[in-house]
Amino acid sequence: MSEQSVERGQVTGNLWLSLWVLSVALIGQGALEVIELGGRWPLWLASVAPIILFLFGVSRDSLQWIIWYCLLLLFYFVSAVEDVFARPNNLVVVSGLVIIVLLFSVCTAYIRFRGRERRTAQAIEE
Repeated sequence: MSEQSVERGQVTGNLWLSLWVLSVALIGQGALEVIELGGRWPLWLASVAPIILFLFGVSRDSLQWIIWYCLLLLFYFVSAVEDVFARPNNLVVVSGLVIIVLLFSVCTAYIRFRGRERRTAQAIEE
């Protein structure tokens, strides 16, 4: 039995769904921010390209890819904090920071619980 074939439990299933919803929300928030600033779609694409790239690896349920995704989110977090200080009353910017914090938390929780599921399944198999 491979690691990816281990069935998700209810907690990890909910975290998996939350991970995808928040990732799509982050992409949408990036689009709103670019539109608000009067930018064009290549600017938006450049800002979300790393997220989209990592989501391909995340879709394979690879914990390594999700760990790297968390690292990528830290760079987005720094950028979001800078934006919040530059435009503190902008709801789109503040929502971006909230989404990033929630997404990072969901990713780390998913890594923890999914890793436990896989280790348990591997111990039962042996």
